[in-house]
Amino acid sequence: MSGRKILRQAQMEYFMWLSNPRMAISLVLLVLIHSLVIQPLHQAARDMGQPIHLLEPLAALAHSPLILLLLPVGFLVLMADFPRMDAGFLLQLYRTGRVNWALGELVMLCAAAATYLAGVALATLLLTMLGPWSASMEWSYIVTEYSWNFDLPNVYTVASLLPKNLYLQMSLFTAVWKSWGFVFLYLVLGGCVMMAASMLRMKFAGILFNAAVMLSGTGLVLLGSEWMWLLPCAHTLVWAHHTEYFSDVVFPQWGSLLYFMVGILVLASIALWRVRRRDFDSVLEFT
Repeated sequence: MSGRKILRQAQMEYFMWLSNPRMAISLVLLVLIHSLVIQPLHQAARDMGQPIHLLEPLAALAHSPLILLLLPVGFLVLMADFPRMDAGFLLQLYRTGRVNWALGELVMLCAAAATYLAGVALATLLLTMLGPWSASMEWSYIVTEYSWNFDLPNVYTVASLLPKNLYLQMSLFTAVWKSWGFVFLYLVLGGCVMMAASMLRMKFAGILFNAAVMLSGTGLVLLGSEWMWLLPCAHTLVWAHHTEYFSDVVFPQWGSLLYFMVGILVLASIALWRVRRRDFDSVLEFT
């Protein structure tokens, strides 16, 4: 195993991923984020004559079940050919080494997930600045008082984006870093599913499995089913771990962290185990 070869493999794949034309799909995602998250918060700000706080759209973005369906689906589309195994794959594999190649792909996956979320976060902040905003690190009156002072259709939208389970249980900064950390682990877990499935020669099945898990997880969260904790979507929603008014814990956050870490380690181990034993001798398989 060579750290230099692992990093070189990850770097090469990362820059090829960045230059992929599919990146244009991100623009569609940003339009949806502006429509579903930014506009309702800006409307609430105008209704109350108060600015929204800059980090609140980031918190809302990571706590809406619908957005938490769109974010992983967007990443899944961008990573559809992960791990890339094209016509030049065999030469690349023999020069790098099987384990180095697989570890490089996993490093690239983490870098891609971090870049994807950083891009979404930066775009969200820029869109937020198009309306009234403040740099305060506390929850704004729009979040805590809007639903008590107005009886408007927009009230339900804002309350669903930033529910009481969130702003009554933790600070704004804590809500943002914890939720985005869980989203990062969610994306990496999905990528590890694709990696393991590819090594098992079931790449398309891995994509379908990811899509089914994302859809089912979102549906169970919307239904409020106890079965939602079997799937990663619920573990990503920090507000789902708490009751509304008291500090009662519905599911411990350390349990969600353990859920993601065990899943990632198991799937990565399967991929590494299979890459050592898989027969890559058929050139026709990668042409």
